[in-house]
Amino acid sequence: MSIAILADIHANIEALTRVFEDMDQRGITRIVCLGDVIGYGPDPRECLKMCFASEVAIMGNHEEAVMFYGEDFNPKARASLEWTKDQLNSTDYERTENYDLWNFLGTMQQVVEDDDVMYTHGSPRVPTREYVVPADSRNTEKMAGIFELIKKVCFIGHSHIPHIYTSDMKHASPESLGGAIDLRKLGDRKVLINTGSVGQPRDGDKRSSYVTFDGNIVRFHRIEYDVQTTVDKIYAEERIPNFLADRLLVGR
Repeated sequence: MSIAILADIHANIEALTRVFEDMDQRGITRIVCLGDVIGYGPDPRECLKMCFASEVAIMGNHEEAVMFYGEDFNPKARASLEWTKDQLNSTDYERTENYDLWNFLGTMQQVVEDDDVMYTHGSPRVPTREYVVPADSRNTEKMAGIFELIKKVCFIGHSHIPHIYTSDMKHASPESLGGAIDLRKLGDRKVLINTGSVGQPRDGDKRSSYVTFDGNIVRFHRIEYDVQTTVDKIYAEERIPNFLADRLLVGR
């Protein structure tokens, strides 16, 4: 049975709702969430509640920052972080609902392994912080260190760029592979797969990105959603920088 693997939702309920609708149409009920459910966007509570259904919930750097301290956040991200904390503690809701949100955050793990499949947010080396981007394919020391920690396949998010990396230092965009990769064809090579972002794509395509995995084939999906509604919500909230809305319009 296929599972859906989602990352970097960033409190974008319009995007997450459309992804859930697409999953439902595919008959997929199993969900792995790779973190950053919250941050940047206008609907952190709603997105967290939808992700309660996840079989695996990974801690992203935004969850880590809300739970502890985001020392490396830039001013725009920090403004959103502080607003998000206030939303999760809002007295407009029952205390028990707030507790449920915080308890869910507290159950998130940095790395989960299921046989030879690994799930984490950034990388196996630094789970909540290290970025892996296409240019890293030239950094053989970095990539070799990452692949040493992977048994066969590892799913990540964090960079918001859907991409595929193999342990022979090759890399490819999903589009160049026809939107899917069959792990059986890799032989002894290991693979690192970035699912892309549900709620804040940064690869120049403003559509949501997520993957499905049936144990052999990883398929990438791009889903249209009502970007303007999310943008308008951010514009209406003075404490969330407009930049975080503007970038949704261009997928950057």
